[in-house]
Amino acid sequence: MTVIDQIFRKVAEISIPHFFITVEFSASGNDMPEHIEAFLWEKYEAILRGVSGRKFIYKKGEWRLIFTFFPTDRVVDERYALKNKVQMKSKR
Repeated sequence: MTVIDQIFRKVAEISIPHFFITVEFSASGNDMPEHIEAFLWEKYEAILRGVSGRKFIYKKGEWRLIFTFFPTDRVVDERYALKNKVQMKSKR
């Protein structure tokens, strides 16, 4: 199992109430980054305190991970929605 697989598994095992969390890898390292769970809980508590953002950047060593919190109990905010950006061309 690669380190990236381990990170995916770690994030999947963390149960943050009312949120599904995605992770994007913008820079990777060789060793398993530490304290991911503590980082995610800290950001969850910030959300509960009223922080409007839902994307958080985690940097440790060579790693740069972008975590996005998607609510499971309501429609996703427009700025975080995954949209089909393909435009249909009309036939002439």
